[in-house]
Amino acid sequence: MLQKNGKITFILSIISAIIGVMLTIQLRSNLDPVHMESRSVADLRTSLQKELEKHKNLLADISKYNQLYYQYETALNEDESLSVMKEELARTRRLAGLVSMEGKGIFLRIVDALPEVSDSTVDETAAAGYPNNYTIDDEDLRWLVNILFSNGAQAVSINGHRLIATTAIRNVGETIQVDTKTIQPPYELKAMGEPDVLISALKLEGVEENFRLANKKIVIEKRDKVLIPSNQEPRIIQYMKPVKAKGDS
Repeated sequence: MLQKNGKITFILSIISAIIGVMLTIQLRSNLDPVHMESRSVADLRTSLQKELEKHKNLLADISKYNQLYYQYETALNEDESLSVMKEELARTRRLAGLVSMEGKGIFLRIVDALPEVSDSTVDETAAAGYPNNYTIDDEDLRWLVNILFSNGAQAVSINGHRLIATTAIRNVGETIQVDTKTIQPPYELKAMGEPDVLISALKLEGVEENFRLANKKIVIEKRDKVLIPSNQEPRIIQYMKPVKAKGDS
């Protein structure tokens, strides 16, 4: 009888322990609820539009390279193959910024938003909270450039300096350098691409509103023809070496 009571007590103890663990887990779950990310419909719509645009650009790249592959495969003779390779070389030179480019696009100029004021109104302007001492920094310019390139700009320049994949925009003291060139305000950007698409992207990203908060204004103009110069920075080849043909010593 005692042995039977001991078994019952042991079983009840195990059941009680299991129930205690379950209650503890439930209590912890109630005390530490999972916080779900809350985003507005407008933010979700903007993110979706960006992803759809990226998807569209990737499909265009795939189609372009498939077409190039087809041209190589169907070339009938050496002359045709050479022509296809020359076209690809010219396209690569344009992407690398080795040649100037010309076409329709937009022109941007960053200027002060407020008109000049007399000495008598300086105190009133300061009291209104306008940041008159604000200066554009490298992050502002990189933000603009990234928006333009991510929305189809084929070439971009800042104050006459062509931007390429390796271009650095950085603060050096109180000035901004584009690669090794120092640029001074007013900052002017040219972007070659579809003007309506580029302007819509700038508005969607809230560029005008952000610069207006800093007492700056962006003047945007459509241009039927913008000239983007070639990149003039010296290129130092560190690791590439010419491949020797068979039989060369």
